[in-house]
Amino acid sequence: MSIKLPEISVIIIGDDTKKYLDACLSSIRHQTIYNNNDIEVIYLDNASFDGSILEIQRNYRWVSTVRNTKKVSIPAAINQALRYTSGDFVLILNPDVTIEPDYLEKAIKKMKGDSQIAALGGKIYQYDFNLSKKTGTFDSVGIFAMVDREILSARGVEDMGQFEDEQDILSIRNICGFYRRRALEDARVYDEYFDEEFEFFLADIDMCWRLHLLAWKVCFVPELVAYRATHLKQITGKTAYKQRERRSFIKNDRLMLLKNEFALTIILDFFTIAKKRLTKKSFLREGWIWGWFVYVKQIPMALKKRRFIQKHRRIRRLEMKRWFIKKNGLRYNYYKSKSLEIYAKYPPVY
Repeated sequence: MSIKLPEISVIIIGDDTKKYLDACLSSIRHQTIYNNNDIEVIYLDNASFDGSILEIQRNYRWVSTVRNTKKVSIPAAINQALRYTSGDFVLILNPDVTIEPDYLEKAIKKMKGDSQIAALGGKIYQYDFNLSKKTGTFDSVGIFAMVDREILSARGVEDMGQFEDEQDILSIRNICGFYRRRALEDARVYDEYFDEEFEFFLADIDMCWRLHLLAWKVCFVPELVAYRATHLKQITGKTAYKQRERRSFIKNDRLMLLKNEFALTIILDFFTIAKKRLTKKSFLREGWIWGWFVYVKQIPMALKKRRFIQKHRRIRRLEMKRWFIKKNGLRYNYYKSKSLEIYAKYPPVY
């Protein structure tokens, strides 16, 4: 008798986030299609000290747990958790995020309706955890980018009905990202799904960029609704931690371009990209030079990954270039009218 494997795997990476777990796990348990045989939940505790894993083992026995005694990067933790899963579809979920009861039902229906979709994201609103109150303020509606590779988002913008159209986008966010396993396997570089050198940020964009190069689709589906606690502004308040985040962001930004970009595109857009980075008023203070030292150390491995990625890509340069929006062009003005603005110059905004 064959054993039926779960259809959906939910991955949660915990890092001293015990107080958010009840809301997060309850939102999974109350899904309209929830069934222990169809949905598996993997909680990977990334060397927490707040007793998160004991809480889950006592009160949420339907959740499988894995514990790291030593903290690893978030992408490394996700890769580790992925190896414990068996679902054809994977939801990567922050522990501070809750999903609406029909989230998985709608996501899987959309995936099954189009076999070329690799990743889905929807509306992620901010949630006032202290007041236990949902808001109509966006945390994310996906990732868009300019020709100079600055990121556009609607974070902090009120929902006025401007994001009701389903559309293909550059990238989803791993705070609540729904993936097709076959696409993740297709985009794997050697033994990594998400790049483990990307300590804090941009691993999700790096993955979706690679999926585009492989001719997969990445979609924004407005019917998929989630809420994210706004506590992150408080957690990232310490100067040393913020500096570490900024440096990681700067380094990863460069590694992502080196790995994924077409050589001719880099040449044609070089001055636009360089000007944006060299003219930042605070680039010295924000660790710009430090970022270069770390970046240079990681160039050999990034080039190795680049050779692999470019060898296996399935689209041409202009097909990828369309995702990068020219300032004051038609697409830029279209997104600006919907309150998409340049953001994520540095964390913790990202």
